[in-house]
Amino acid sequence: MNKPIQDNQLWPRLVVDNADRKPARQRKEKRNELQELFLTAPHRLRALDEGISFLQAWLPGFERVIATTTNECAVTTEIGIYQEPMVCGNELVFDNEGISVRFLPSAVENLVAVDAHPARKIPPTISLFDADGATAHKCLIASLSDQLAFEVLMYGTKEKDMGSCFQKQKRQIFFGLSNQGAQTMTTRAFDDMGLSDNLDCCMIDGGSARLERLHQLDAGKAWTIDRQVIPHFLRYVSELRQPMLLAVLNKACLQMKAGRLDGIAQHDSVFELTLGANRTYFDPAQIAEFWIVRSGSSLSLECFSASGACALVLAQHRVPESRFNASWIEILNSLPRLHKRQRG
Repeated sequence: MNKPIQDNQLWPRLVVDNADRKPARQRKEKRNELQELFLTAPHRLRALDEGISFLQAWLPGFERVIATTTNECAVTTEIGIYQEPMVCGNELVFDNEGISVRFLPSAVENLVAVDAHPARKIPPTISLFDADGATAHKCLIASLSDQLAFEVLMYGTKEKDMGSCFQKQKRQIFFGLSNQGAQTMTTRAFDDMGLSDNLDCCMIDGGSARLERLHQLDAGKAWTIDRQVIPHFLRYVSELRQPMLLAVLNKACLQMKAGRLDGIAQHDSVFELTLGANRTYFDPAQIAEFWIVRSGSSLSLECFSASGACALVLAQHRVPESRFNASWIEILNSLPRLHKRQRG
């Protein structure tokens, strides 16, 4: 005769929290990208206990890299050599050549170097992570001549203890720098702001304060346009060979490229924009609001996700007196406007 099984002897008990009546195993928190990297990386990696000056000194020294910046709606990648990385609050200093990045020090928390994995054909990488453990920027070392330099970077610097990256509490900001003036920048008058100020405001707190201000401005300062005109706008700008600046950004990093659109390709709903060695991919359907913003003597097209984060910016980097700036303003002014949505 079969012996009755008592007290669930074959299977472990499910611990139920009476607050939400869900099994504990179902409430398991999802790992962020930083945690996933440390748990699944098949090769050597180290968190580096270094700061912004370290990146400014090392990144331009690599002969050939692949630099990538992503957010929930767009990704931009470029092959080449870094220009000296910029910091939020400084004036824009860059040209059409090289890889241009701009960091918000107070939003970056960890810097991780991952060694090469020849069997899987994975090159050495340097990744920056924000306070939420999301990848803010990634640098892949593509040149064999840079392998020794990378090893010096990885093993010749002080290692950071990453045991706390699996704890819930926020840790001390990686860079250890306060971004002076960053929080007050978002409240400055639009007419007093230049291109660098506007880009920084789109990056601070993911651009949430910027979007709130746009909803409060009158229709002469900021207005929304229909997403359906975006493909036609991009093709028209490409045909005219209109120079512009394109930036993909997140809370901690902004990667930009200035120049003319060399080509536009569409893969289903995703658009691929080519500017020299730069490739930018985005899906207009994933962007909730397209804003034309008047600031100073020019206009910019700022794209915000459903979560309120600024994902993509197209702006004019030429001087106000330039004929290219005049034609840029004319093009953006000609795009059909939508009634600006008011928030409750």
